[in-house]
Amino acid sequence: MIIRTNLEIDRAITAISKRLEDKAMSKACNAAVKEGYTEALAILREQRNGYEGIAERCHTIQGRAIAVLAVDFLRGECNKKVLCNVPLKK
Repeated sequence: MIIRTNLEIDRAITAISKRLEDKAMSKACNAAVKEGYTEALAILREQRNGYEGIAERCHTIQGRAIAVLAVDFLRGECNKKVLCNVPLKK
């Protein structure tokens, strides 16, 4: 298991924060992505390395999947590109 550095985590937080500012993120069709990235930010900021509580906080399958990617990123099981580039519907 790779342990992410604070710099790597901060860069992912910055990238996700920028994604959340995208105007398309506010569309109803992207609500699940927004839900997932909002939870992903919390996971990264708290450096949670377990999946506990994700299902309670994310009510959509896509939201849960994005939150799981954040945990996987912290564990070194996926890279920043995979975590930060979930496509939005335009």
